Order: sequence, then structure tokens, then C-alpha cells
Amino acid sequence: MVSLLSTLVHTFLFISLYVQIFLIITLFEYHKKKKNQLSNISKESTDSSKITTYPSVRVIVPCFNEEATVIGTIESIKNMNYPADKLSIMAVDDGSTDNTWSYLEKYRNDPRVQIFHKENGGKHTAVNFGIEHSTSDLISCLDADSFVHPEALQRMLPFLRNPEIMDVTPAIKVRTPKNLLEYIQFAEYNIGIFLRKMYSTFNAIHVTPGPFTVFRREAFSKVGMFRSAHNTEDLEFALRLHSHNLKIENSHTSFVFTTPPQNLRALVKQRVRWTTGFLLNAKDYRKLFFNSKHGHVGTFTLPAGVLSIVSVLFFASYSVVNATNTLVQNIISWNLIGWHWHWTKWQWFFINTTTERFMIFAVLICGLFILFVGKRLSSGSWKPSRDMLSYVLLYGFIAPIWIAISSWKAVRGSTPRWR
Repeated sequence: MVSLLSTLVHTFLFISLYVQIFLIITLFEYHKKKKNQLSNISKESTDSSKITTYPSVRVIVPCFNEEATVIGTIESIKNMNYPADKLSIMAVDDGSTDNTWSYLEKYRNDPRVQIFHKENGGKHTAVNFGIEHSTSDLISCLDADSFVHPEALQRMLPFLRNPEIMDVTPAIKVRTPKNLLEYIQFAEYNIGIFLRKMYSTFNAIHVTPGPFTVFRREAFSKVGMFRSAHNTEDLEFALRLHSHNLKIENSHTSFVFTTPPQNLRALVKQRVRWTTGFLLNAKDYRKLFFNSKHGHVGTFTLPAGVLSIVSVLFFASYSVVNATNTLVQNIISWNLIGWHWHWTKWQWFFINTTTERFMIFAVLICGLFILFVGKRLSSGSWKPSRDMLSYVLLYGFIAPIWIAISSWKAVRGSTPRWR
């Protein structure tokens, strides 16, 4: 039993270290390629100053009980640096029960904004409604609790010079963190910026995020519209694109600012929906696993995602069991010999040099490096910050909560509610 447990520990540590090192090497290769300008597409994709013609763009804003943020969302779109005659907005109220519609009516006479009200059917139905009533060259969606950077669209367009690219995903950041949980999410989203950019280098992005992914119109004619997809329609659509051998890119300088959950209950509920949706959609698209015909999303992203969930569950359980055993042994010791406080002299000879400890140390170092790279991509700074410290100290304690709940729901085939 001890041998089996040790084998599992080393196996999951090796998998974690392998994935991290692979992504870090990918980062170095990406920067080398960019520096040496080996690819014309990579060379042109970062330069929006060469844009001479602008395609028409329709931004769809699906709304459900977003009275607090919807005005700011629409205004952020209107303030983008893009020709006004080429940019239009469609806000679709999906049966809100608050004052969202009253706020939207303020745009009734705005020629750049169309507003519609429909019965509640879920976010995917609101987005599909907007797509069906659009004739623009490009279509985007912006969640009504998110705010787009003025230059985001400009920075995405060069990627679409490549006709093989069906859509471009943004870099999502937390908007003005105020409490501890929001600081943790701030660092987490920065890591997400790093991961999405690295995945894009080998066509392995598995999510087209609701906050401002830009699609070619033809993408929907090729693969169809959005589906309910276990309340994670943006993930399912990305997997569907890959199943049709279509490509997804990422613009890591096209920033979108999202409003994160502000308390633990809301955070866990959101992440349970995301993680359960990932597992259930991965099951639905299991034909992609280890199938090189559909690119690296099936040979790397999906297997790595599933294995990361399994490894978190394993190490969380392993840690709880070890902590419990240690506590029980200490209680027994205290009852037998009492409490004795003593200092132990530090000696290098007694440093634990097992393979397991070295692997744990390597995983932590690689994780910290990725955290710093995410910070660099997000803000241009390598300087440690409060959000990074909060993430390192606390994320490992709260993430297993929603991963455990999600795994149980996925096993049962239960789709979490949106809210």
C-alpha cells in the first residue's frame, strides 16, 4: 500500500512538472520565433498600425440581471478606437427580472446601439439571437459584467489576416480587485493570460471566452450556432471548432476587464459551473482525446486538464490524510509525555533529499515562474505584488473545494445552474 501511494505521488508530480516545463519551453520558443521573425504571420500580427481597411463588427451584449454594470459595458464598447460606421452594438435582455431593461432603454435613440428583449432562455439563446440578426463581417460577444480596453479590437484584427483563423480570444483581467478573494482571482487570471497565449502557439485553445472573443461570420456557417453545452457554451464551441479542424488564435495584449465573484460562495458556484462544464464537454468530445487529426487540443490540452483535476483531488486527499495522522500522533504523544517546547539546531546533514521533495520543489519553482510571466504579460512588470502572495498562500486551499464538487457533479452527469 505504501509503495502504491508513493508511486502515485511520484506519477502526479511528474505529470505536473512535465506540463509546466513543456509550457515554459513553449514560451522560450515563442519569444525566439518572434524575435527572429521567422513567421510572417507572427511578425504582422502585433502591428495594428498597418490596418488600412476595417471590417464591420457587431458586438452582442447578452444581459440577465446586469443593471449594475450593463451601462459601463456598452460605454466601453462605444469608446473603442474603431471607426464608428464599422462598429455596432446589440444588447439582448434575456428576460431579466431586475431593472436591466430600464437601463437599456436609455439607448433607444442611439443609432449605434440596438436593444432587444426576449424571454429567458439562457445566454446561448441571447447570443444566437444577436448572430441571427447581424450582417457584419465579424461578430463578437461581450458579457454585460465586462469592460473592453479601447485598443482591444484594433489589436485583434491583424491575427485575422490569416484566413485559417476563425476567431481571436482576448486577455481577460480582473477589474480593480478590492478584497482578498478578488486579489487571488487577479493572479489566477494573469496565469490564464499566459496559458491561453501558450496554447495558441500550437492551436490548442479550448475556450472562446464570453468576454470579447471575435469571430468570423463564416465560423457559424461552418459549425453552427452556440449550444447550451452544460452552461459552458464558450468551451463547447471551441471544441466544436477543433473537431472541424478550424483554428483559434489569442491576442495577449487585447485586454478585457471582468467583474469577479466577490465572496467565496459565488466564486465556488462559478468555478463549479466552469469545471463541471469542462468535464462534461470533454466527455461529449472524447473523440478528440489523443487524436492528432484534430490538433493538440486533444493530445495535450484536454488530457492535461483532466489529469490536473485528478492530481488536485489526489494531493488534497493525501494532504488531509497526512495532516490528520500527524495531528492524531501529536495528540497521543502529548497525552503520554506532555508538551515540551524545544529548539532544534539546524544541520544541513539532515535536509530531506528524497526525489519526492526535489520534485515538489521543482513544481513550486516552475509554478512561481509561470505566475511571474503571467504578471509580466498582464501588466508589463516582474515586480511581486499582493495578488501573487495571496494566490500562493491561499489558492491551494480553496481550489480543491470546487474541483471536488465539480467532479462529483460530472460523475452524476449533473449540470450546475448558471446562478
